[in-house]
Amino acid sequence: MPKLLPDHFAAHRQRRWEPIPEAVLLSEMPAIAEWLEQRLRDARNEILFENYIFAGGDWPRRVVRILCDKAAAGVEVYITLDALGSRGFPGAWAAELRAAGARLHWYHHLQTRGLEKRLRRSHRRIIVVDGEWAAVGGFAIADDWLTGVPGTVPYRETLFACRGHLAEQGRQVFFRHRPESLPSPGTAASFPSDTLWWGFGRFVEGAPPKNLAVRRRLLAAIRAAHRSIWIATPYFNPDPIVLRAVYHAVQRGVDVRLLLAGRITDHPLLRFGIQAYYQKLMRRGVHIYEYEGAFLHAKYLLVDDSWASIGSANLDFLSLWFNHELNLELRAPLAALLLHTLFLREFAQARNIDPEPWRKRPRWRRVVEWFLVQIDRWVQARALGQRRY
Repeated sequence: MPKLLPDHFAAHRQRRWEPIPEAVLLSEMPAIAEWLEQRLRDARNEILFENYIFAGGDWPRRVVRILCDKAAAGVEVYITLDALGSRGFPGAWAAELRAAGARLHWYHHLQTRGLEKRLRRSHRRIIVVDGEWAAVGGFAIADDWLTGVPGTVPYRETLFACRGHLAEQGRQVFFRHRPESLPSPGTAASFPSDTLWWGFGRFVEGAPPKNLAVRRRLLAAIRAAHRSIWIATPYFNPDPIVLRAVYHAVQRGVDVRLLLAGRITDHPLLRFGIQAYYQKLMRRGVHIYEYEGAFLHAKYLLVDDSWASIGSANLDFLSLWFNHELNLELRAPLAALLLHTLFLREFAQARNIDPEPWRKRPRWRRVVEWFLVQIDRWVQARALGQRRY
């Protein structure tokens, strides 16, 4: 494999890097919905579909109809939904899917027995079609993503889909949350050897408490960065070790930028807690942007314009330490170029937080922020117990 990154990004007990002969990067939610529907309609043999949120509504109903039709036509349809995140999924739809032949599995029904394990939700999003295409991102199957609630325009999202042998990695990842064993892929997909490769990619799973691969790879990338670290996440609430790595990167002269959700957010109170970090971050030299005009729900990271990560993980305590997450790690020059362009476009649509006016914000805001920080510290301490960062 050609070296697309320096040795400091070497793998550490992770899956092998696979070449990406073809890929798609989408950031507009209507385009994401259209791509997903078309890919599902084109399925010939197998559909693997996992998401954290699948709610009732017009668009979700359309997706269910496609899945039912495909299952009835003989396509093997496997669906995994988180029992808490998809609690709004209509029971009638579940019955329709099963009647059509689809295999619907609920991840961790809420029960008092084994409560700690049950509270560890699957926040993953992955779709694999025919062992040929695999897609990840932060998208959910809910009308809010298209109608823009809260707000008036669709969410800012990402979907990265790739064709190639990574799809088989995606199949293995998908069946980790299933009661069935991994079925045979049937006829293996073949890809022309002369195809123009985008680069290389691999799946990175976070499966706490034993597997913290998403956090570990994030830390490795931040600590190894030489020029730039650009992070897009709607929720920013990392542990002290990650924060310290960010500060050390700035001290090395790295351009660190955070693209966060602005006034349009699904958790207004949580936003105050996130803003409690702003003053310290800016004092250390971190540039903060709040996206305006829509709810930024996308989660992606670009380091030194050569290494990228896209998927379901937020840069917060829940994603890094508690929930099951799934990212796609990329050494893909074309994907890096597209993400760089996307960042520049989103920065232009965002408000760059000025440190001086922010320092003069009203006292009541400071009080709310302080209170939320104390709650956050208590929750993190209780959740981690005696475990060390």
